[in-house]
Amino acid sequence: MGEQWDINALLEPLRTDLTAATTDLSSLRADVSAVRADITALHVALTTLRGQHDQMVQALSAIGDVVHTVQNAVTANQDMLNDFVERYARDQVVVNAHAELTRLTVVWKADFAQRERVRGLARGLTRTMTLQAVDSGLVDKDTIEACVREQFLVEPTFWLAPAIMALAARHAGDTARASRATAHAFFLDSAKTQLFFALTCSSLGRQSEAAGWMDRYLNSLNRDELGPEFGVVLEAVANAELGHEAYTYAREAMARWFREHRTAFQAVPGPATSPHLAPWAGRLMEFGEDPSPDRFATLRELTGLEWPALENGWRTATALDGTLDYLRSFPKVVDLPTDKGRYTDSALDHLIDRLEPDEAELRERMTRLRALIKHDGDAEAAAAAVDEGGQDKERLDFVTLLARAVFEPEFLELGPAARELALISVWESVRASAASMARTSRALIPPVITLSVAGWSCAYPTDPSSAFDAIAATDHLVRHVERRTRRKVESIGPAWTMTATAAALAAVCMGANSWYVVTGPFSVLLVAMTVACSLAALGGVAHAPLRRRSLREEGKRQRAEAAYALTRAVGELEALLADWRRGLRSADSLDEWRPGREREVEA
Repeated sequence: MGEQWDINALLEPLRTDLTAATTDLSSLRADVSAVRADITALHVALTTLRGQHDQMVQALSAIGDVVHTVQNAVTANQDMLNDFVERYARDQVVVNAHAELTRLTVVWKADFAQRERVRGLARGLTRTMTLQAVDSGLVDKDTIEACVREQFLVEPTFWLAPAIMALAARHAGDTARASRATAHAFFLDSAKTQLFFALTCSSLGRQSEAAGWMDRYLNSLNRDELGPEFGVVLEAVANAELGHEAYTYAREAMARWFREHRTAFQAVPGPATSPHLAPWAGRLMEFGEDPSPDRFATLRELTGLEWPALENGWRTATALDGTLDYLRSFPKVVDLPTDKGRYTDSALDHLIDRLEPDEAELRERMTRLRALIKHDGDAEAAAAAVDEGGQDKERLDFVTLLARAVFEPEFLELGPAARELALISVWESVRASAASMARTSRALIPPVITLSVAGWSCAYPTDPSSAFDAIAATDHLVRHVERRTRRKVESIGPAWTMTATAAALAAVCMGANSWYVVTGPFSVLLVAMTVACSLAALGGVAHAPLRRRSLREEGKRQRAEAAYALTRAVGELEALLADWRRGLRSADSLDEWRPGREREVEA
């Protein structure tokens, strides 16, 4: 009993603890159930929230699509609006241009329409058929007189009106009135009046009088500002349509103009590119040959620092040769069309149709307005079109005109006679520049040219009477390369120091491995060092014959390359000197050549 009581006493606390644990477990189950219920409620809430989130994402995506659509619509509307504004602005420009063009057209008809009638009457009076009709009685002189008087009364400030009145008075034989009308035309525009009477006298067969008018016209020109009409006049004069006397006057006047120019005779001895040879050295050098990189490549390498001077002298000489060929290819003018009058009529029409400054200004404004209308208000395109079409209005100084006539005929479209007259005017200056270039080229020819290859040099004489033995020079070069190769071969011997050192290290490594029992990685290292040192010792002895053989092979290759380079350089040098001498002979021919010699012989 006592033992049972002791056991019960011991179990009582356990029962109490178990009862408390059971109570706690029941409470825990209740808490777990409550937590599970909360988790279930949270899961339901999360599911609901996920659904709402998906709906919100869909709604936002729909809103984004709507925003993108609206943005595209706004951009399209903005582009349409910009296009409309731009189109409207250009339409306004076109409308304003139409209005301004209409106004200027009215001004043109009111102010300058009568001048067209004067020009039409002038074209009729300057024709040979009109004079023949007056002489034969087909045209009444009083009718001509009435017409010119009417035009003079309508346009008293237009130089052509009194000029045709003077011409009509000449037809009628009224010298006093012709003189007064001529003086009035002189007062309005002397240069155009002089040219008008020069051309009309030539057209009517009065060559001596035409020559006098042409002489006065040429003396009245500003040689630094020649318009495009001068080229037409030059054609008529050069083709002797105004007579040989007018041609002589024009030739003397043009030669005088050129002599008076500051750059005419500045040719002095100096480099071919010297600015003192302006304006012809640059032009003449364009006829020189520009060597390709491969043509004189070997010679360029073997001459070294001498090459720039050689190239400069050679290019100058070839430029002289090309200049002679270019001048000899100039179109020949032997028989001049003295009775055709084609250029005279063209020059006369050009003079009559030439607008006055106030007309030209108004016509240019109308042209720009028409271009603006044609290009739908695009100001840049219209300006480009007008500028492109107005290139023929360029005014040139006399020297530039002569340079283009001689060396750039495509810019002026001159005929053979006009180009020959231009060349005659500048020939003395061109010849002086060519002579200066020839002196420079001759001064650049050295007595000998040194060719250096593989450390060996030889002197090539430039005198044609001195021969150069290329075979002997090649033999000397080959022997020089052979001696150099032999010295290199003989300087190669066994590397005894390296051999002895490597053999000693091999012996030490082998002795250490034999005398001391070494195992493991250290033994492998000693064996490897022994083998490496033995190979190094053998290499110090064996490399000598191998190196000698390699040097002999390289020596053979160097001999062949050196001989080939010398032979090729000599060939290139012979070609260069041949071109050089031919260019200098061309310079002598240029000094004796003279343009227009055929015409003088015919005269």
